[in-house]
Amino acid sequence: MKVVLSFLCLLICSLHVYAQSHRITGRLLDERDRPVSYAGIYLLKSQDSLKVATVMTDSLGYFHLNELSKGSYKVKISYVGYLGYTSHLLDLSGPHQVLSLGNIKLLEDKQLLRTVEIAASRPLIEQRLDRMVMNVENSVMAQGSTALELLSKAPGVTVDDKGEISLKGRPGTTVMINGKLTYLSGSQLANLLRGTASNTVSRIEIMANPSARYDAAGKGGIINILLKKNVKTGWNGNVSLNGGAGRGTHLGGGTDLNYRTEKLNLFGNYNYFYQNLKGYTHTDRTFFSDQQAAQFPSRISRQETVETAKLRSQNFRAGLDLFLDEKNTLGFLINGGVGKYPSIQTTKNGLYNGTGKELLWDTRTLTEGKERWEDMLYNINYLHRFSDSGHELTMDVDYVSHFSKMDQQLDTRYMDPSGAALRTPASRRGDLPSSNDIYVAKLDYTLPLGSSGKLDAGWKGSDVRTENNLKYDTLRNETYLPDHGTSNHFKYKEQIQAGYVNLKQAFGKFSVQIGLRGEYTFTKGHQITTDSLVSREYFKVFPSVFLNQELTENHKLQVGYSRRIERPSYWDLNPFRVYVDPFSYEEGNPYLHPAMVNSFEFGYSFKSKYHVNLTYSRSNNVISNIVGGFGQQNLTFLKPENLATFINYGLSITGSTDFTSWWTGTQFANLFRNEFNVDDKGSRTTLKGTSFTFDSQNSFKVGDSWKIELNGLYRSKELSGVFTTRGYYMIAAGAKKDLMQNKASINLMVNDIFKSVQYKESSNYGGIKTYSYGRPDSRSVILSFSYRFGAGPSAEKVRRTGSQELKDRIK
Repeated sequence: MKVVLSFLCLLICSLHVYAQSHRITGRLLDERDRPVSYAGIYLLKSQDSLKVATVMTDSLGYFHLNELSKGSYKVKISYVGYLGYTSHLLDLSGPHQVLSLGNIKLLEDKQLLRTVEIAASRPLIEQRLDRMVMNVENSVMAQGSTALELLSKAPGVTVDDKGEISLKGRPGTTVMINGKLTYLSGSQLANLLRGTASNTVSRIEIMANPSARYDAAGKGGIINILLKKNVKTGWNGNVSLNGGAGRGTHLGGGTDLNYRTEKLNLFGNYNYFYQNLKGYTHTDRTFFSDQQAAQFPSRISRQETVETAKLRSQNFRAGLDLFLDEKNTLGFLINGGVGKYPSIQTTKNGLYNGTGKELLWDTRTLTEGKERWEDMLYNINYLHRFSDSGHELTMDVDYVSHFSKMDQQLDTRYMDPSGAALRTPASRRGDLPSSNDIYVAKLDYTLPLGSSGKLDAGWKGSDVRTENNLKYDTLRNETYLPDHGTSNHFKYKEQIQAGYVNLKQAFGKFSVQIGLRGEYTFTKGHQITTDSLVSREYFKVFPSVFLNQELTENHKLQVGYSRRIERPSYWDLNPFRVYVDPFSYEEGNPYLHPAMVNSFEFGYSFKSKYHVNLTYSRSNNVISNIVGGFGQQNLTFLKPENLATFINYGLSITGSTDFTSWWTGTQFANLFRNEFNVDDKGSRTTLKGTSFTFDSQNSFKVGDSWKIELNGLYRSKELSGVFTTRGYYMIAAGAKKDLMQNKASINLMVNDIFKSVQYKESSNYGGIKTYSYGRPDSRSVILSFSYRFGAGPSAEKVRRTGSQELKDRIK
């Protein structure tokens, strides 16, 4: 580490000497010398007024336009509620030039908002240096649906029927909300996102190759969902209502309130979501005995399941920012959510002989599940500005509490082929609680290096404690007795200490970013039921390098590399069983090891609108579910294992085009290949598959107050571990009408118009061949209404805290 740090110090000095880019800084104030926060700043080339850069002022009104090449520019400011401003001609011709515009005063528009022209709006899809950004705040598609549906429409993102998320064909993708991990299992995360209204989402950031500043967890990359925050001056807010139907009723509503002065910002919001859902699943399981060749099955199971569920969720957020002075800000944040997901499943399962023609026995099962959860986050944050050039220190302290509980009842009747009772009906009930306490402290330091460089450094410490005391009872002689064979009490502790340094520097049209992150991990899993203890301790280093070359104004190249880790989720390490239905269950594995990932990316951009990326990643000890089972009992299970070596390589193309003055669109195509080297009963097997995905987002402006969106996606067949998912497509459309001088809007959205989202998954592993076909409740028609009140411009600000990178692993 000493050698690396010494090398970085020498590199900083040399980069500082040779850097040749420029910077423009300034601060926006109103007529009463109050800072104008989150205003858009546009940099224009003087000769053709072409916009070359866009930034926003921070909470104190400061802005920085960095890494500018030589030339003549103008700065333009257009902000709702104020008269426009355009600077004089700015000539940047000297070396290492930092030009300060000082304090810029914006004058109030006395004829406020009679006819307001927005100078620029963010496109739906933006391709930035290290991420793709999906700006959905003002999108029609963000009205009346859920955050999970919104995420499934993001370019390159695939969400399966279990809530598992992959990015560009790479599973194990980390999901953050407001820069924080969710600490939840796939199903728990799916419930959380189903219970989050889509109109609370500001944007979705997709990082296939994150820098050293971010936690190293997540072999598939990072998806960061950023929620809205209202920061208007004075008292402001909005209310929204929506209603519609899929197979059942959908209702929702919420409100945002904000009060802001020069010294404080007080904000809060509340949202309620209500969905009645209904889904259908067909599952075939073919069992092969060890003594027979694979083409001769011994048993075949055919199962039909109908599930009805009622999702009810409430989410709230409240906070206070104290602007102590121009250099110091202190903040407090509380974020919480509660939800219920009661469901009823009716299952018909028939067990046939190897030919599939003779019914051996038949069953009917009624499964009732009552799932509820409570999430709370408490955060204290502090920001200190050493100067107005971006030299700052931020600190965060978090406490996160998560509790969930599933009460489950499974009642099964067994019948022979004639329909007569075959044996005494069986009944099983489960009490499945899960609690998690997470403590996180985080420190980040940013130091500008001249006019074109920046050094980031930081530390993060986390302490995670999770406990599951799962109990199953079975009915015997009309009395429920404890089933010790399937019950389990498990405690898990994890501590991570991480430090990073990240350097970015430009040499004219060439820039480099080098990062190094080190993480020490200590884990201890205690299975109290069997008094089994598994501890692990390791230190890993995660370098990252990004090189960028601007060949000409229209042509840019980028090369990137990063090393990452996939830690087993807390749920994966827990060996207890969770019954999906009477004939299938899932269980964890306390002996899992982390998987290491190396990712490479080469990118080309044309006119900052068209982007081509070549990617390659290789993972060792990849964690993936395997299938096992017992044919005589008609029973299968899923269990995570360090299954294989995983290789992913692909080509993606993104194009953002203004087809006409009223039609804009972004198209994303991704061709990739997955290869898994799998151990199947002692023999190595290579599984390969090539896949293609396509996403199309289109926006149409009709008149001055109408906006129409048409969006579609296609997912071809995809290989993930021992499972293969068949292809499907989806088309959605919506319309938005502004009302009441743009203070209100009404939206109509139709999701999955042709009811084409169908999940078909198959596997052939461990002597069991499975096939499932699911028809989720994906088509819905939603009508929504929103009304904004209060004066002053609005923008969104995201409170990032230190604990988010852990929550995604509570499974």
